[in-house]
Amino acid sequence: MAKIKIDAAVLEDYQKTAVKWQPTLLDLPIRAAYDVLKFMHGITGLRGKMKLGEISADSQFAPFKKNRKSDADVNIKYREIETFLGNVVEEFSPVDYAFLTMGYDDPIAGEKIKNASTTALVLFHLAKARGQHIAQAVLTGVRNEDGDTTLDLCDGLVTIAKKDIAAGNIAAAKGNYIKLQDEFSMANACDLLKEEVVFKLNPYLRSQNNVLLCSPELVDMYNESYQATHSNLNYNTAYNQPFVEGSHNKLTLVGIPEMAGVKHLILTQKDNMWWATDNKSDESFVDIMRKDHYTLSSAANMFLGAQLRTIDPRRLTIVELADEKTVTPPASGGDTPAAGGSGDQQEG
Repeated sequence: MAKIKIDAAVLEDYQKTAVKWQPTLLDLPIRAAYDVLKFMHGITGLRGKMKLGEISADSQFAPFKKNRKSDADVNIKYREIETFLGNVVEEFSPVDYAFLTMGYDDPIAGEKIKNASTTALVLFHLAKARGQHIAQAVLTGVRNEDGDTTLDLCDGLVTIAKKDIAAGNIAAAKGNYIKLQDEFSMANACDLLKEEVVFKLNPYLRSQNNVLLCSPELVDMYNESYQATHSNLNYNTAYNQPFVEGSHNKLTLVGIPEMAGVKHLILTQKDNMWWATDNKSDESFVDIMRKDHYTLSSAANMFLGAQLRTIDPRRLTIVELADEKTVTPPASGGDTPAAGGSGDQQEG
């Protein structure tokens, strides 16, 4: 007797697998985005908004006076992180994954995959593919409730910084913004980062262990520049230089693909860059249903958000890359130099 390609037993197998492995399926996208998220501070279980408080005070001793008194100067500032609900509904055909070679050594799924069925491997494959988009969204996402991509789900850190720049909260006058006048190159990247970034940081920020989120291209330019300018130094023994010269090994270059083409670089500490999700509540789930003879439909919910905990110049600096210089094309051959000019055109 002919067998239905996706019969009730196949559908039930996928549905039971989704229930059994639901925690892993909900966690896989986050784990797959960890190449970026590991440089940030993550919180789970947040659905909606949470205020991130920052308290500062100016209190000091002075030479003794019996009748001394003053008002307490305590300031509390809040920044708000919000997670937004997103979902995915994807149709897939199990037959397309008949020869799936995910393997038993997948670094994202981990050891649990050794006990997983082929059905689970298919669902793992779909779930972890969403991680790269999450990694991009927490950096360059722009919230658009009518959008259809992960980039539309929430504002990323770069977007948040750009909005604070537009509002005047991040500015050169406030000490948390540097606009470079020269473009990075293979020749100047080392000196430019040292002299125009490190040496101009707030001294308290400079004393912290910081990271500079940037493109891999800038890291390459820095390494090339470092080699060219430090070839005779006895401590120049390695090509890859993780720390920016002049920072006393306190500023680490972090080149990540998601920052390629981004003009605003983030210089701060890991615990100042927050991402948040809620993938363990009743609003987060994975569901499987049958669509037609060959196709199943997979649905999942997830919350995601990001925020800079503080933009205090003692904790953060945004480095904006120099504007690209426009090259003026040479005058056309038919133009005649002005009288008395020193044009190098030959007379006809």
